[in-house]
Amino acid sequence: MTDITSNHDRVPVGEKLALGVGALAAFFGYAGVSVLAYPVYNMMLGVSTAWIGAALMVPRIWDGLIDPVVGRWSDNFHSRLGRRKPFIVIGAIAMGLTFGLIWFVPPSWSETMKMAYFIAMQFVFFTAYAIFAVPYNALTYEMSPDYHERTRVMAFTAFFHKLGELTGGWMLPLAGLLSAALVAGATDLNMTGVRAMGWIVGLVIMAGIGMMPGLWVRERFATKTQHQSKVGIWDSLKAAMESVAFLTLVAIIVLNTLSGVLAMGIDQYLLVYFMNHGDKAAGLLQKGLLTTGYGVVGFAAIPIITWLAGKLGKSGSLYFVYGLMVFGGVMKWFIFTPGHPIFHIGKVAVDPIILIDPLLCGPMWVAVKIMLASMMADICDEDELKHGQRREGLFGGVFAWIEKMVLSLAYLGTGLALLFAHFDPALGGAQAPETFTRMRLFLAGAPALTAVFALVALKFYPITAAHAAATRKQLEARRGVAEV
Repeated sequence: MTDITSNHDRVPVGEKLALGVGALAAFFGYAGVSVLAYPVYNMMLGVSTAWIGAALMVPRIWDGLIDPVVGRWSDNFHSRLGRRKPFIVIGAIAMGLTFGLIWFVPPSWSETMKMAYFIAMQFVFFTAYAIFAVPYNALTYEMSPDYHERTRVMAFTAFFHKLGELTGGWMLPLAGLLSAALVAGATDLNMTGVRAMGWIVGLVIMAGIGMMPGLWVRERFATKTQHQSKVGIWDSLKAAMESVAFLTLVAIIVLNTLSGVLAMGIDQYLLVYFMNHGDKAAGLLQKGLLTTGYGVVGFAAIPIITWLAGKLGKSGSLYFVYGLMVFGGVMKWFIFTPGHPIFHIGKVAVDPIILIDPLLCGPMWVAVKIMLASMMADICDEDELKHGQRREGLFGGVFAWIEKMVLSLAYLGTGLALLFAHFDPALGGAQAPETFTRMRLFLAGAPALTAVFALVALKFYPITAAHAAATRKQLEARRGVAEV
């Protein structure tokens, strides 16, 4: 496959960076509250975990429901600054300010009052997040009309998203350092440190960095869409559900979400209770190494996946990583078992064999992050050709809504898997042998089977590089070339 992109279609590196850093703000917006909720509201403020779980779930359902609405707003909005950029700037500022306020609940309040405050602030926060994230994602789809350049653009966003995954876990340690620095004599995490950290993340990352795409990135379709008819939600939903390409991406993200959430929980239990016989320190250390391994492999895979897409096409690169994932899923049966050679970190034994897992399964996660966004941009071209509208916002909003609804349901997967395996936490590492066998089957079977189904789904994806080029030629003959 020939990867020839004209200079006219290339996005300058500075613009790619300005767009890419928005993914860092988007990651903290998506994950920041859930990372801190239990340590702060349970460990420090004494709220029950059951209350916190419910308080986290309800606003996220709201977040998913308003995504298509915000997408429609940005599709139909016109100003001298563009369709997307005003939403991005306003949403980033509101998101940053609200994130800081979430942690200002008075410790003296009752549990009910604390939860009412937490839920109310989350509703405001996730509304701001949607106002930022949906137009931001739509802007990434619009950056270039070129099939291959779109993939390179998404590689930048994937890099900063992966950076967020690696740095997000440092929010609590940062809060601990600030606690000691700001409160004389403090030796432990306190609310002063949490609040200071909340403002740093909110104002610097979410607001400051989050505004950069809205301030420094050009919109390519701001002028071309000024006279298009209003985008409607129901017509767009109908068009999305009739698109084989869109439904293929939906199938892939559903399969990925189900697989990822299940494996994310089960591997930790096996590391602690099966491989280390209930030794939490050793098991959690290995979990930390495993997570770091996935992060390192993710970074390393970005240029490789981008290169593969140029050679094999977007579907071809996904065939490769899903094939690797099938093998990686099977290998989990052998990787997550005791008895491998070990080395020691202090007094803790570490099994280096577990690092084979991210080598086999890690590339798939970054490939999906890059390719599905790039493929969505191609789908929006197909939609314009058929219906005469640029509605990246609504298509992206519908896709985000489906992903979030599946994620909410998928969190039940780990609990159901442990229930089916008859896992009893009171037994520690002395579980029945068949319990560990069932858990290993879940861990190995879920990624392998979902990868097989994803490979089948990809057979139905119709957009190739040649197909995309033909679509683009027809569009530009009809409405002209997008701005540069």
